[in-house]
Amino acid sequence: MSTNTPVSTHKYFTTPIYYASGEAHVGHLYANALMNLYRNFYHLLGSETLRLTGLDEHGEKIEEKAVEAKLTPQNYVNSLEPRWRKVFADYELNFDVFVRTTSDAHKKNVQSILTKCHENGDIYFAEHEGHYCIDCEAFLTDKEMDENKLCTIHKKKTELRKEGNYYFRTTKYYPKIKELLLANKIVRQERYRNETLSMMDTLVTDLSISRPKSRTSWGIELPFDTNHVAYVWFDALPNYVTGIGGVENAGSDPFWQNATHIIGKDILRFHAIYWPAICLAVGIPSPELMVTGWMLSNGHKMSKSLGNVVSPQDLLPYGTDAFINFAMRQNNIGEDFDFNLKTYLERYNADLANGIGNLASRTFAMVEKYNDRKIPGVSKELIQESERHLFLKCEQLKSDIPGLFESFSQATILQRIWEIISLTDKFISDAKPWDLAKADETKAKLFHVLGSAIAVQKCIAVFAWPFFPQKMSLLLAACGVKDSENPKGLWGSLESPSAFAGGFVFADVPKLFARVEIPKVSLNPDAQVSKTPTVPKISSKGTDAVKIGAGDVEEPSTGSHIDLSDFAKVAIHVGTVVSAELVEGSDKLLKLRVSLGDLGVRQIFSGIRAWITPESLANQKVLVVTNLAPRKMKFGVSEGMVLSADKSDGSVSPVFAPEFMLEGSRLS
Repeated sequence: MSTNTPVSTHKYFTTPIYYASGEAHVGHLYANALMNLYRNFYHLLGSETLRLTGLDEHGEKIEEKAVEAKLTPQNYVNSLEPRWRKVFADYELNFDVFVRTTSDAHKKNVQSILTKCHENGDIYFAEHEGHYCIDCEAFLTDKEMDENKLCTIHKKKTELRKEGNYYFRTTKYYPKIKELLLANKIVRQERYRNETLSMMDTLVTDLSISRPKSRTSWGIELPFDTNHVAYVWFDALPNYVTGIGGVENAGSDPFWQNATHIIGKDILRFHAIYWPAICLAVGIPSPELMVTGWMLSNGHKMSKSLGNVVSPQDLLPYGTDAFINFAMRQNNIGEDFDFNLKTYLERYNADLANGIGNLASRTFAMVEKYNDRKIPGVSKELIQESERHLFLKCEQLKSDIPGLFESFSQATILQRIWEIISLTDKFISDAKPWDLAKADETKAKLFHVLGSAIAVQKCIAVFAWPFFPQKMSLLLAACGVKDSENPKGLWGSLESPSAFAGGFVFADVPKLFARVEIPKVSLNPDAQVSKTPTVPKISSKGTDAVKIGAGDVEEPSTGSHIDLSDFAKVAIHVGTVVSAELVEGSDKLLKLRVSLGDLGVRQIFSGIRAWITPESLANQKVLVVTNLAPRKMKFGVSEGMVLSADKSDGSVSPVFAPEFMLEGSRLS
């Protein structure tokens, strides 16, 4: 299963440095999450990595905010810096360098770059007139404003300004920048590469790189004119070389030779045109860009000025993994995606709690029950087509993942991981290990099935480790991997599932992801309140004890009718009972684990204990109402309702589905 993927021994990933004009919102977390994802993957391959993030602390808007807060600009940004650090720490979004543009090291680096450009003849003085957006800290082009001269991003009116500033000869470097773009050396994403080339056709003037102190004094002084400060973007962009010790080190530093800037599409112009021009002027390589779309709120980019931000504190109770799963699963890098709390939590439950979390607990629990926690190996003599198909999926994904990371296709990686998870669930359900455990002559097959399922999960844990390192480290440890919290180089040693030897005795069944309850009220300020559907009771004897849903509903009187649209609201799927057990402390309930195909495996409490034994339910196909709101009970969370009906003898029975019905299919 080994792949000879050439990989650089050093990788440097940076986020934009965030404008210190207020608090962080969840949109700011996206770039840092991507930075950590890519660091984790290359760490897995054995590369040395460096991560940079930080704050952009100069500029006219910062000065205005400081006045509002009745603080000096320096004290204002000093008050914000620990709050930004805490947000990243809360979400376990680590970094190696935290740059602040007010630091002495950064000021020295910026002035060194200004001096080099000035001595090269690339800086000159001239007057300029144009429409300026304070929030963008930039003069805007016609394409960046609407017909009323409003900034298209911040929806604010721009200000017509005319002033004398210093200019950087950006256009001098256009031919070389176009050459690099066409060779995929700056932007590899075709959409953004073409957008950059198009912008260059309209940006025919050089970049204004200073502001007179008479307008704003909060910035880095020009070393050749103390009456001017550096324009905030010429101040901010060099932060990336500040992080590796300054421009003097960038020419030879191995991290700078393999640098990737993760940026939002709204700052493409500055990073794909102006920054490469500055790099060319001072003789250092221009890094590659990873251009992201926006995390939207109510269809618009999250922005403090628009008031549509979602606070990281609102999502923190649901954990870091929920954020990573949502942000990385929605779209591949470069596309916009809209934040919605219901979707956010539903995806966490479906992918993590009901997906890999349930698969792991289900499989390891059976090894605990049937083999005293000793993980069996894969028997090559017993491998059949179902296992071959599953193992091949793992081998193909391992071969493809490096290229998918290189093409910024992290959502595709997760989609294929969860395809393997679903296939493994089906493999277990089809093999029926609970039946194989009943006879001595089928024990070899039982252990082969369990060993195969865990062999696949070891692969899954490696594939998903860059996304969920802590939880996948727990799964790897349960599989017998030593030093699982630091699996540097594990990628190259990961064998095919067919070679899994087993033999490790694990301590505890891994508990990875617990389900979360979905609140009725969305965090999005303009979103509608979601309402829990009410569903007529199918059998009072079978369901009263569970009370799943919005509460008691009045049963329709004989002869009453509902519309077809009312019936369509009820989602009923065919499921297979994976396990059934008595609930300690209840004389009415059975706890069922029901596999529902692509919907995963759900835990359901059913009030039918008086009429049926747990053993008689194993591997039976049943009908499940799947879109009831999860119901938290003292025994756990019930995630649906198994349909039951009265029998002629007065007892109650689940409604069993015929064997030919496909697991996960919906009744219609």
